[in-house]
This record gives sequence, structure tokens and C-alpha cells, in this order.
Amino acid sequence: MKVEDKLEKFLSFFDGAKTVALLCHVNPDSDTLGSALALRLALQKLGKEAFVFCDDAPPVRLAFMPTLDCVNASTEIKKFDIAVAIDCSDADRFNVVGKYFKKAKTRLVIDHHKSNENFADYTVCAPDAAATAELVYYLIRLAETRYDKELVDYDGALLLFSAIVGDTGGFSFSNTTAETFKIASELMRFNIPNREVVYKMIKSQPVNRYKLKARALSNTRFFDDDRIGILTFYRKDFEETGTTTDFTEGIINELVDVNSVMVAYAMSEMGGNNYKVSVRTKPPVDATAIAGVFGGGGHDRAAGLRVSGIYEDVVERLLKAARDEM
Repeated sequence: MKVEDKLEKFLSFFDGAKTVALLCHVNPDSDTLGSALALRLALQKLGKEAFVFCDDAPPVRLAFMPTLDCVNASTEIKKFDIAVAIDCSDADRFNVVGKYFKKAKTRLVIDHHKSNENFADYTVCAPDAAATAELVYYLIRLAETRYDKELVDYDGALLLFSAIVGDTGGFSFSNTTAETFKIASELMRFNIPNREVVYKMIKSQPVNRYKLKARALSNTRFFDDDRIGILTFYRKDFEETGTTTDFTEGIINELVDVNSVMVAYAMSEMGGNNYKVSVRTKPPVDATAIAGVFGGGGHDRAAGLRVSGIYEDVVERLLKAARDEM
């Protein structure tokens, strides 16, 4: 079945539904938040009661995104007609807010991770999409035709554009396609500040993030003729620079940009010998395959995982996974 047909069926579930819960994944990024918030605006225009929930607070760098303050708004609704997991590859991508998903009459997923576990009543997953926001954009456009009503406005366009910018690294990642630029150009017709969005999301950074990055980059470890690189963000780095794991996003790209590096890891110490690990690769190395060894997932070039153990043991396990895939 073509993606458009799947989106048509996905949309049909909303006929007659009055209440909708839109669930973002833990450690939310611009794609899960932007997609959920944009879909919320469209559903509200259709007379639905739509709410956005997330276990973690939105990153400070996304504070410019409109309607962000509605995330986790209080409601007396206990059982929603529909719950939609957005940009979530598996049920472990949300915790407490998962109660809305479990109790909903109908459970849906819209996602673009090839590691999606198909854990809902109905799922639309398109790994070729650069961002889930691309799918949400077309879903909203289909709804405009179905209900004969304009559903995209300035705020919705800004949210979707920001989501796409985040997941494509400002249109610089290999997942960027002609379709991505087509959607972006259509969103720009709403006179959104595209240059400002790219600057805020990709380039702008506070001093403490700069200091955190300097610490991590200066201690980069290289292995296997510099084909594997590992960055580590220790708890003391976060404490002494006044940062959190939110501030690490994007820093790993500087490591994978090193000419010789085929596999880049960024390890964030979470405490109790637990590490959050990001993976970036160059073709033909599959980041999802590496993350999958540890129960993680993601995309061909970018994936994530969590692993426990003594630091050097974890490093050896990560190295083995990379070597096996290379």
C-alpha cells in the first residue's frame, strides 16, 4: 500500500472522534514536538479536543516554537477516543504518558524510523521520509481535502518547518530529499522566518554549551585507524558547565564529519553506570544495525541506544558492534 493510501486510512480513524491525545517521545526533539503541535492545531480547527503530552520538558533551544506551552496541559479526560504516538518507534519511547496510549479506544502511530515495532492498532511508517513532520504535513493536507477546510496556518507551518530543519540538520543530512525541499518550500509560503529558524536550531548556542562541547571534543578517542570515534560527556562535565544532556544534541556531527571516521559515538553518563549513546555513521555502515545490538534503533545514518556497565567495558562493546557492522 502506498504511503498516501496509508495516510488516507489513518485519517479515517478521526471520523467521529472527539478527543485526541498526541504523544511525544522521551527526550523530545523538534520533529516529535513540531509534528504533534502542528497536528494539534489542525485537529482543533476540525473541532477536536486535542492535547500534546510528553514525559520530558521541551529543550530550551526550542522555546521559539509556537504553542509549546500547551504541552502537558491539564485535562480531566482519562480515556481518549484516539491516542497517536508521534515519531515513536516503540512503546518504550514514552513512559508515564503511555497511560493515555494504553487506555485510548484507538491507538495510532505515525513515524519514520525503520526500526518501528508496529505496536499500535494502525501504523503509518515511512523510513524514506526525512522527518515524521513530512508525513504529518501530507496528513494535514489530506484532511483539508477531506473536510474542505484550510488547516495549515503560520504557526503550523513554522512548527513543521522547524521539525524538518531539526531532523535534516538544516537540510545538510543525507536523508534530505527533493520531497523535503518541496514541502519546505510550500511551508515557506506562509512567510515563516526560515533563516532565523535554521540559525537558532543549528548554529546558535549559549556559552555553557560551547564549553561542554570543547571539553568533549578535546577528549575524543579514536580507534581502528581513526575510523571509529568516541565522545564522552561525563556527569562532571554537565555539572561544571551548568548543562544537561539536552545540550549535547548536534555535537556528535562534528565527530562524524572527520574525514576518516565511519562510526561516531557520543556517550552521555546518566549515573549508576548507565549511558545514553548516540550513533552517527557514513555509508555503507548502518547506524540502526549497530544500535539494534543494544536494543536501540533509528535510521541508517543516525541512531540511539542506552547501555549499562563499567565505562571501559561499554566502550569495548560499542567498538565490537561497530567493527562487526563495518
